Amino acid sequence: MRIDKYIELPTAEVVYREDLYPRMKTDPALVQSYAGNLEQLPPIEINQDNILIDGWHRLTAHRSKKQETIKAIVTETGSERQVRLLAIKRNNDHGWQLTDGSKKREAIWLYGAGTGSTKEEIAECLSVTSRTVTNYLENIDKQLKEDRKQKIRDMYLACYTQEEIAAKVDRDRSTISEEIATFVDFGSLSKSHETACFYREKDFKPPLYNVWTFAKKTNEVTHFGNSEQRILDNLLYLYTEPFDIVLDPFAGGGATIDACQNRLRRYWVSDRLPIVEREHEIHQLDIVNELPPLSNRWSDVALTYLDPPYWKQAEGQYSEDGEDLANMRLEQFTDSLSSIIKQIAQKQSRGVIAMLMQPTQWNAPERQFTDHVFDVIQSVGNKRLRVANRVQCPYSTQQCLPQMVDWAKKNNELLVLSRELVIWRLDD
Repeated sequence: MRIDKYIELPTAEVVYREDLYPRMKTDPALVQSYAGNLEQLPPIEINQDNILIDGWHRLTAHRSKKQETIKAIVTETGSERQVRLLAIKRNNDHGWQLTDGSKKREAIWLYGAGTGSTKEEIAECLSVTSRTVTNYLENIDKQLKEDRKQKIRDMYLACYTQEEIAAKVDRDRSTISEEIATFVDFGSLSKSHETACFYREKDFKPPLYNVWTFAKKTNEVTHFGNSEQRILDNLLYLYTEPFDIVLDPFAGGGATIDACQNRLRRYWVSDRLPIVEREHEIHQLDIVNELPPLSNRWSDVALTYLDPPYWKQAEGQYSEDGEDLANMRLEQFTDSLSSIIKQIAQKQSRGVIAMLMQPTQWNAPERQFTDHVFDVIQSVGNKRLRVANRVQCPYSTQQCLPQMVDWAKKNNELLVLSRELVIWRLDD
């Protein structure tokens, strides 16, 4: 093994092999931090076949900024085992550190997956003692079973079918079914999971009024147009139970994933253009053209959360495509949103549909106030949908630029700080 050279290659040509890379989740917030400082990032490391050895978050940051090329160090390797060893070692030396549990999983993989790695090599690779590696390997079968169990639970929450889960973990459907049954029966939940899914934290304040104000966003991942995660969290508290399905076809930065994983709600999230940071978690789907393929799972949907682009306020921010909601004519925008709601109402048999929307003013033609919520409510006109509440989620005054304030003073106009969450309840 040797370091050959530094090169610049097309970003698309870097090969990411999940089976050869340390088993860790992508940190979208870290990717976004890197994306803001691309020039300061060190090169990624690849082998002679362009297989990634080190730098997954740096690579993803370049992709998120649509960078066509990326700098790389080429390290020649003699085997896939060597790629895996190097990837783990590099990560342990200076990357996003593996937890003790992750190190244990890597030790088991290296020792038991036919790589020929000795305990001493594994210890050096993971920067732990040989005794620690021996402890890691004491109950290999038990650890592999725990890993499989966690994978089943994660995929179940992400709304994969039992057939899809069985194929992924290489087990029969009866095994998957038994594990899910144990999970949803709360038979093996940790105390922290149970506390979170039933909202028993001491600092959680149940919503009591139809005005929800937040001093600042708590979302870890930023994305144009993404809304405060606590809005969704309040909806989960009010309208869902553990393991209900939450549908979010405007997933944005993925706040719905984070909230549902914490509260043990299942989720099916999609976006017309998923962000690179979470493209492995967010389905690509244009809800204007098709509904999610939930089949018989529609009966488990208790909440549909719609946080669509706010028309002219988002024009050109996602794409230049005329079929993008943000780029449509006003009439088409209103008709498309109301059609989405009515089609979902035909599939969703219980619970609520909630839509978050701000009136358009500053970006509207001639600064004309456009009340989208009112227009959509009128357009929906569905007998099964009853407006259960309208919640005010105002912005802070920091949303208004000085030129907007000057315009309002000059024209005796009121600037829009309101944002409304309209909640329809599905009646039988």
